[in-house]
Amino acid sequence: MKILVKGVWLMLCLSGILTVGCSSSKDAIHPVAIKDKADSLHTLDSLALLAQSDSIEAIRLKEAELREAARKRKGKIAEASRLYDLALSQINTSRDSARISLDQVLELINELAESDKCETDSTLCGLAFYALQTYHRYIQPLGALDSDNPALAIHERLFGKVDEITVDESKFLGFIMPKTTIPMELNDEVKKFITYFSTRHKEHFQRYLKRAEIYFPMVERIIAEEGMPPEIINLSIVESGVNPHAHSRANALGMWQFIKPTGKLYDLEGNQWFDERRNLEKSTRASMRFLKSLYETYDDWYLALSAYNAGGGKVNRSIKQAKSKDFWKVRKYFRRETKEYAPRFVAATIIAMNPERFGFEPIRYKEPIPIVKFPVPQGVALSTIAHYSRISLDTLVMLNPELVKGMTPPAYDNYPLVVPLDRLNDIEIAMTHLPPSERKHFIAHKARGGESVKALAKKHQVDANELYVFNELKSWTLQKGAVLMIPVNAEAAKEYSFSRADLSDDSASAMRYGRRYKRTKTYKKSTASASKKRSN
Repeated sequence: MKILVKGVWLMLCLSGILTVGCSSSKDAIHPVAIKDKADSLHTLDSLALLAQSDSIEAIRLKEAELREAARKRKGKIAEASRLYDLALSQINTSRDSARISLDQVLELINELAESDKCETDSTLCGLAFYALQTYHRYIQPLGALDSDNPALAIHERLFGKVDEITVDESKFLGFIMPKTTIPMELNDEVKKFITYFSTRHKEHFQRYLKRAEIYFPMVERIIAEEGMPPEIINLSIVESGVNPHAHSRANALGMWQFIKPTGKLYDLEGNQWFDERRNLEKSTRASMRFLKSLYETYDDWYLALSAYNAGGGKVNRSIKQAKSKDFWKVRKYFRRETKEYAPRFVAATIIAMNPERFGFEPIRYKEPIPIVKFPVPQGVALSTIAHYSRISLDTLVMLNPELVKGMTPPAYDNYPLVVPLDRLNDIEIAMTHLPPSERKHFIAHKARGGESVKALAKKHQVDANELYVFNELKSWTLQKGAVLMIPVNAEAAKEYSFSRADLSDDSASAMRYGRRYKRTKTYKKSTASASKKRSN
C-alpha cells in the first residue's frame, strides 16, 4: 500500500497538476496517518555516519539529538494535520478562518520541507498535496498567488523540480547568448529552468515581468551608480518576483529579500511602522554593496550569488569539502535551493532579455517617475495625503513601500515622503492646510510582562478589539518588552513623549525571530516605558 501511495504521489509531482472539481469540503481526502518507520530509518542512517567515531559518548549524544529532532518533527506533522482538519471544518462556514488555518498548515510544511525530502515521506507529501488541493479549490487558485505566499512556496518546492523536465531543443536552435558581464552559461540545467519558467510557472513569471516594467526603470540607475553589472537586476525576479512588499517564510523582506541581521549590516533601519528593507533605493544600494563584497571575496559570480542566498559560511564549508572553487563542483554540497539559485538567475536573465522567444509578452518598460522627498509630519495616513493632495494613493504606496502601516511613523518628525516631482506644489499646499484632526496620535507602552491588553484599553479608554488588531497581536497578554501603540487624542499625546528607540520590540518572540533592529546611536536611550512629561 505504501509503495502505491508513493507511486501516485510521484506521478502527481511529475504532472504538476492539482486535481479540482469536487463540489464540497466533504470531498477533500485526509492524508494517511503518521508512521514512525521513516523517522527510525532516518535516525539509523544518520547514526551510521558516526559508526567510525571513537567516542561512544558522541554517538549517544547524537542519538539523543536525533530522537529529539524526530519527536519535534512528529509533533509538527501532528499539529499540521490537526490544523488541516480544522480548515476542512471551517470551509463551509468561514473561508477567512479556513485560509488562516491552511496558511498555518503550509507554513509548518515549509519548515519540515527545509530539512526533509518530501518524496520519501508519504505522510508529509500527502498532507502537502491535500492542503494545496484544498487551498486551490476553496481559497484561491494557485496560479493567482504571489511569490511570497506559503502555498506557492510549497507548491514550487514539490512541483518545481526540473530533473525530469523534457527540454524542447528546437527553442534554442540558433539562439545567440546576450553579452553580459556576469557569465551566462546555457547548459542543460539552465535550459530546464527556462522550460520550467515558460511552461509550468509561466503565469507567475509573466506577472513578475509585468512588475519589472514598473520597477526596473526605477532601480537600474541605482545599480549603475553602484558600479554593478546591469543584468544583476534580474536577481530580483528570482528573489521576490520583483515585489517590494514580498515577505518570505524566513522573515526576509522586500525586492532583495534581506533578513534583519544582514539589513543591519547595511544600515537598513526599521520597526513595526517602517522597514527600509522595502525601500526601493536603500535596499537596492544595500543589496548591490552586499553582492559586490561577495564577488570580491570569491572572485566568481556564481559563488557570490550562492553566498547571497545561503550565507558565506555555507559556501566556505562547501568549498572546503569540494577542495575546489569551481562552482559546478562546489554546488553538489549545497542544499537544493542554493544549488539551483545561480542556474535560476541565469534562466531568468535569459528570458527577461528575450521574452518573446520563450513565449512571454514583450516587456514595455515605463518611464521612471521623477521624484522628490517632502517632509511630512508623523502620524499622517497615506490615504489622507492622497485625499488632500489629489495624488493617487497607488502612486504614494508604490513610491513608499517601506511604510508598513500606510502612514508616516510616530517619533519621526518630518518623515521624508517620496512624491512625484511634478506634484510638489500640490503636496506643499495639502500639508500646509492639513486639518489637525487628520493627524493620528499615539503613546508607546513598553510592557513589563503579563499585562492585559483589555486592562490597558480600559485605562486609556480605547476599544480593546481595535487595539488588538492595530498592533497585530496574537495574545491578549503582553510579553515583557513588547511595545503596544495606543491611539489617543492630541491633548493626551502632549502628556507623553517617546523616541524611535522606544518603538523597538524587545519581547522574547521578537528577539527569537530576529525582528529587532539594533538601535541607532543617534537615538536617545529608551526607557522601560514611554515617560510622562514632568510638569513644571
